[in-house]
Order: sequence, then structure tokens, then C-alpha cells
Amino acid sequence: RSSSALTSLQEIEKAGRRARDLVRQILTFSRNEVPKRTPIQLDEVVREAARLIKVALPPLVEFQVIIGSGTSPILADTTQVEQALLNLGTNGMLAIGNRKGQLTISLAQTELTQPDSGRLGLPGGSYATIAVRDTGSGMPQETLERIFEPFFTTREVGQGTGLGLSVVHGIMQTHQGAIDVHSVPGEGSVFTLYFP
Repeated sequence: RSSSALTSLQEIEKAGRRARDLVRQILTFSRNEVPKRTPIQLDEVVREAARLIKVALPPLVEFQVIIGSGTSPILADTTQVEQALLNLGTNGMLAIGNRKGQLTISLAQTELTQPDSGRLGLPGGSYATIAVRDTGSGMPQETLERIFEPFFTTREVGQGTGLGLSVVHGIMQTHQGAIDVHSVPGEGSVFTLYFP
């Protein structure tokens, strides 16, 4: 009896978290307000987001966080950066599904040069980057071309809002940064956030 009550409570908690996340995303999406950017160390934000992702991790997913040394502080809105990482982490977990897989978040300092800077629409120079890598199902080119559209989703009804990646895209634009994606069907995806 108590185990069925526990299962129900866990489901209620999960539904509550989903509702909270959805409300946050709709607010981020609709407010269009300028983020409160203050100097922050990204390693602290990455560790906090990783702690929240770990809670929702399926048992077969191995999770790794790699913090590179010497990343410069950036001007950012902590809540929005955390939201972006939670969205990418959730997507990675969903892409892996019930299979065995790996989810990795890595923070580094990167020199951006042509042709990548031109492709991303950013000036060349030094950027703090956060890469979220999964060994999930990956995406074909026609999906990649649409992933940042609001409400576009490849998930079943009730599994996703189609807001996650468009919110991340919007957050990176307000931070004068960019998001890059590399994906191979059957091999997984890497989303890289570039912060000036």
C-alpha cells in the first residue's frame, strides 16, 4: 500500500516540476524583457544546473560534468543560463530514452575564428562555451533546420511543448551569444552555447 502511495507522490512531484518548468518557459518566452546580466562564474551555474538534472536522470544514463580551468567570468542572467542548461539536459535525456547512454555537460574557454564565427553570426574572439552532449537518437537535417521554431516538436502529444529549444535560442540572443548544434542520426547530439 505504502509503495503505491509513494509512486503517486513521485508522479505528483514530477507533474509539479513539469508545470513549474512550463510556466518558467512561457514567461521567459513571452516577457521579452532584458535579462538582469551581472558578472558571474559559469562553473557555479553549471554545477547547480547539473544538480537539478541529476535528480531527473533515468537509471541507465551516465552523467558527467567537465569543468575546464581558466574560464573568464561573463555578464549573464544566472536564472536564464540555468534554464537553458535544464532545457538542453532534459532534451538529451529524452533523446536517450530508456536505453543505456551518456549525458555530458562541459564548460570551456574557446577561441572563435572564421568560418565558425561567420556561421554563428558572432565576432571572432574568446568565448565561454558550454556543450551539452548526449548519445541519444540524433536528428536528421530536416529536423535540425526546424528545432529552434516555437512549438516545433518531434515528441508524442503530451511529451513536449516544443518551447524548450526556442527558449534557449532566445536566451542566447539576449546574451549576445549563439547556440550551435551538431547531430548525427543514431549517434546523438551536441548543443554548444557561446557566451561573449
